[in-house]
Formats: sequence, structure tokens, C-alpha cells
Amino acid sequence: MPRTLVTAEMRIKAKGQRRFATRGETLVWYELRDLKAEGLKFRRQSPIGPYVADFVCFDPKVVVEIDGDQHETESGKRHDSNRDEYMRASGFMVLRYDAGDALTHAWHIARDVRDKAGALPRLPHPSRYASHPPREGEGEVGV
Repeated sequence: MPRTLVTAEMRIKAKGQRRFATRGETLVWYELRDLKAEGLKFRRQSPIGPYVADFVCFDPKVVVEIDGDQHETESGKRHDSNRDEYMRASGFMVLRYDAGDALTHAWHIARDVRDKAGALPRLPHPSRYASHPPREGEGEVGV
């Protein structure tokens, strides 16, 4: 997968957000980490272009956001709309959950994410795209 250009400023911002995560984000993170056994590997506070996603899984492309009170203001809603549009244009499914629900229902949020992510198509292994010919000794070419 090609890497996007992420500025040093965005990396520092993401690192700071990882260090000072809210209680709801921390609880959801503990649950999302357990989904690795089911093939869903999440990163927390990961930069994607000009934004930092609370949680992101790159295969399939899913972004999980935990929304606090600041997301209820007009400017917060506008920012979220622009951010969601950017993420969707980049091929991500965006799932948003309320911070209050994250405090009391983190396990349920993780199960909902698992179910919705499971319905998305997965990426093929990058070295075995259909257009690639088989490696030497892996099949017959020109038969």
C-alpha cells in the first residue's frame, strides 16, 4: 500500500493524543486490540492526511471515532463533516460513537465495529495480485 505524506507536525499531534487519551478512548482501545485475533489490526490516534483518526484499521479500511461534547457544536459538526468526507474519499468507512457510550459499552462498540468491518472487502495479499504471473516453479506459463 502506498504511504501518504504525513507531516512531522501531524505525527507529533498524534503522539500527544495517544498520551492523553480520554477514558472512553482507552476502554474502546482495549477492546479493539482484542480484534487482532479475528484479523482486524487497529492503530490508535493515527494520522490520515490532514486528520488524526482515533482508531484506524487499514485492512479493511475502517476509521472509528469516539465523539465527545466538542463534536456537538456547529463548528465541530462542520469539522466532522469535512473530515468524514476526506476519509470516505480515501476509501475508509467511518464509524462514530458517543463518548458516553464508550464509557459504559466499549465491548459492544468493538463488536459492532467487528460486524461492520467483517462485511467489507479485504485487500488481496500485495505480492499475489491476479495480474502477476506465477513465480518460477509455481505454475505453468504459456501452456
